[in-house]
Amino acid sequence: MKSADTVSSGKAPVLNRVLQWLDGLAESLRDGCERHRFLLLGLVSVVYFAATSVLASRKPMWNDELFTYFIAQAPTLSGIWSALLTGADQSPFPFYVLTRWSLDLFGANEWAMRMPEMVGVWGAGVCLFHIVARRTSAMYGFVAMLLLFVTGANFYSYEARPYGLVLLFSASSWLCWQMATERRSGWPLLGVFGSLAGALCSHYYAVLVFIPLGIAELVRSYDRRRMDWAMWLAMCGALAPLLVFLPLIVKARTYANGFWAIPSWKSIPDAYSSLLMPAPLLLMLVLISAGVMALAQVKLFEAPPPVKTSAIPGHELAAALSYACIPIFAVTLAIFVTGAFAFRYALPTVLGMSVLVAWTSARLVSGRALLGAIILILSCGGLVMLWARSFPTTPETVLGQMYAIVRNEPEKELPVVVSDPHSFMMLSHYAPEDLASRFTYLADPERSLRHLGHNTMDRGILDLKPWFRLNIQESEVYKNDHSRFFLYVHAGYLGGPLSGGQVTPDFNWLLSDLVAMGWHLELKTRQDNQLLFLASRN
Repeated sequence: MKSADTVSSGKAPVLNRVLQWLDGLAESLRDGCERHRFLLLGLVSVVYFAATSVLASRKPMWNDELFTYFIAQAPTLSGIWSALLTGADQSPFPFYVLTRWSLDLFGANEWAMRMPEMVGVWGAGVCLFHIVARRTSAMYGFVAMLLLFVTGANFYSYEARPYGLVLLFSASSWLCWQMATERRSGWPLLGVFGSLAGALCSHYYAVLVFIPLGIAELVRSYDRRRMDWAMWLAMCGALAPLLVFLPLIVKARTYANGFWAIPSWKSIPDAYSSLLMPAPLLLMLVLISAGVMALAQVKLFEAPPPVKTSAIPGHELAAALSYACIPIFAVTLAIFVTGAFAFRYALPTVLGMSVLVAWTSARLVSGRALLGAIILILSCGGLVMLWARSFPTTPETVLGQMYAIVRNEPEKELPVVVSDPHSFMMLSHYAPEDLASRFTYLADPERSLRHLGHNTMDRGILDLKPWFRLNIQESEVYKNDHSRFFLYVHAGYLGGPLSGGQVTPDFNWLLSDLVAMGWHLELKTRQDNQLLFLASRN
């Protein structure tokens, strides 16, 4: 009878041969990525735009995107400025101008609305490819690029809000900074200035992007024992857009009181969890793979890798680590200064995480290519599954059942009051002509604050009423003038199709308010989590 040691030693050569064979394939893959990097970049880009375009064309616009849509379609550019001067939407003026150009060029449709963000996330991936490839190899550049696509950045590639653009300008400023630290040239410095300014022109919270590059430049200055004043001038000069947008920022600050997303220190781990999903599962599989290779103690890993990678300068490592720490900076800023924080404000975190994983995997297991090949395969599989899982139905399919519920009621002259603004915006925008005029939203910032603890949505929808062209009414006035109406309640809209797949806070205060005021509510129809009441004043 063989001992356990004999059996184990017998299995080891088999594992060695398997890993050696896989290692040979991985090294060939690395060589292929190096020789055909631009061809492969083009292939990845074609697949990305094809898949993302399908998602962008089919997904209905939800509440926040409809804010973008209506403001961008103001009759004049001064009308956009006036809308933002209400403070109801906290994105800068150039973002809406860019969206307006896209709509003018490609037509008023969902794809055109989201096209700038599609380009933004793709451009961020290309920049990460070059940031990593300059220090390792093209294969690990693709690792960083594909890892970015399987983080929370994936959702914002077909979301008509400015976060995809923030990713683009953040990544391009990082790449330009990396190039500027290597050679004295005006173009990379101009790129740093333009990219950082572009980030601020996309979203005010992009000011967080200045922190990683500032920390990295301080580390670089310490190593060099002197300051690079041209670099500091480029970065500080990029803050100029804040002066131009100061009137808009001041108005937006008035919405901090009663904002729906109140920051707390718990927001830091929650932000990481939200922004990195589903990447943590992929990274766990990568760590398991690295552990198996390390435990196998295969002799091939003792040999030097056929492709040597250059050392990563300390200041570049500081930039990557600082990007990964953006949620800490963002929550601290929100608690002590702005009073408002949503996880997407810290989206550039995924840039640092993607680069760190790529650089680290390039140096694990003696720098062999096998681990990088595993990450590439897992990333490609994860990206395909993420696209398939996110494949949306058309607006007609998502909202058709809701319209059918209303049509089936015999009292077709009664208005339909929608209890939450997210549902109302979508139902009204996509409603057929025979139903569009019946949908109504009753806004009341005071009652929203009393019932929910926040009121920015009701304030905003009232302030932007002239631009929305929707049936928005003041709650008390409407209830005094109407004794009967239908009340539509979507009890499960949180994280569902009515919120664009996002987890949002509860905005449904009207149902509780009517009950408290003694209105009679008769349940007429219930289908799944959709409820239609007949509300009548006693």
